[in-house]
Amino acid sequence: MRLPISSLLVVGLLACTASRTSAVSEPPAAHARAALPFIEDDYSRALSEAKSRGLPLFVDTWAPW
Repeated sequence: MRLPISSLLVVGLLACTASRTSAVSEPPAAHARAALPFIEDDYSRALSEAKSRGLPLFVDTWAPW
């Protein structure tokens, strides 16, 4: 008997949700260290700092249109 793809998707989503809710959660304060240090208008500095610390670079962009 073949299960429809949608049934497999639902079972997979339920399994992911169940595994996330059954874990022991820490209070939000335990995860928060400090505010994210944003470097505004200095891409080369942000890139070199991210490379030196071995962290990914987050670039926030927007447009008024």
